[in-house]
Amino acid sequence: MTGGRRNFKERNNLIQLALIFLCAGIVIADVFLPLGFVLWILYLVPLLLSVWLVGRFAPFIIAWLITGAILMSSLISITLGHDPSDLPDRAVFILMIAIVALLVYEIRINYTLLETEVIERRKAQESLLEFNHNLEVIIADRTREILKVNQDLTDDIKKRRKVESALGMANQKLSLLSQITRHDILNRVFALLVEIDLAKDLSKDPELTKSLLDLEKTSMAIQDQIAFTKDYQEIGTQAPAWYLVTPLIRSAADSLSSSEVNVSINCDGLEVFADAMISKVFYNLIHNALQHGENPTRITFSYQVSGTDMVIFCEDNGVGIDINDKENIFRKGFGKDSGLGLFLSREILSITEIAIKETGERGKGARFEIDVPEGDWRIT
Repeated sequence: MTGGRRNFKERNNLIQLALIFLCAGIVIADVFLPLGFVLWILYLVPLLLSVWLVGRFAPFIIAWLITGAILMSSLISITLGHDPSDLPDRAVFILMIAIVALLVYEIRINYTLLETEVIERRKAQESLLEFNHNLEVIIADRTREILKVNQDLTDDIKKRRKVESALGMANQKLSLLSQITRHDILNRVFALLVEIDLAKDLSKDPELTKSLLDLEKTSMAIQDQIAFTKDYQEIGTQAPAWYLVTPLIRSAADSLSSSEVNVSINCDGLEVFADAMISKVFYNLIHNALQHGENPTRITFSYQVSGTDMVIFCEDNGVGIDINDKENIFRKGFGKDSGLGLFLSREILSITEIAIKETGERGKGARFEIDVPEGDWRIT
């Protein structure tokens, strides 16, 4: 940078020295060779050269110097006894010089602006090239990182697939083992119930008969527990899907049909996004009303939109549920029988974040509310 400034200053000094000698030479020629405009045109050369001088007003300074040189050459001519009749022409030429100086000044300003713009563009281009280089480096680094991440993800996916395959195989074996075990246990329990039934027929002792009845009840509870493990194992084994509510309720009602109970369904066109075991929920609700409602005559299913959610109601006209048991009925093992039906229903519904609660009044019947969140229900 310092060397560039020094060279620029030396060039400016050389131009100034050249202008001085040029003006002096023109003055000498003007004195001894009175050629008028033919020679005066040479005065424009130093004026045009002033474009490359450092000073902003250099053209005007050179114009004044040239004017002085013209006047000085005129005075010298008079002193030497030459004809001064060209003085008006010199005045006109001085005016021309003033106009040319203005033009040179404008050229100089525009040249300076152009030079500044060129420098700025060159700097911008250099910055852009540097930015592009840095960007290419960053892109190359990011590309390598992405490729590495992709490779890691590919490896992880392969490992996960292997693990999932192994888990799937293990689950299949466990499921098969569970089915075989359940089947064997149910067969043995059935055989036990047959033996108990025969023993009751042969028993003459009331105490022994009572013990056999208790044993029979225990064996039937074991049957219910085994059936529950089968249903619970199937929760979440299939992806949730859309199910029409009315056919599910109708199928459950038909399997538990009673001529003394009227099952009314007002859910036409309603679909819910739920686990494949959703039909078991409606089955358990109807079964619960028949078993614990103490001779209900009516079970009604309906729905109502509540804000962005939708609520399915299951109501009966049985005895209802005590206020202290409204939450306990969903606990595993609570109730007179196995105490698994409502617990299983809540587990099934929770797969797709559907809630269930009991809001009926004791003495007026049970009322279950199934709250389906936004996006998991629709009317078709």
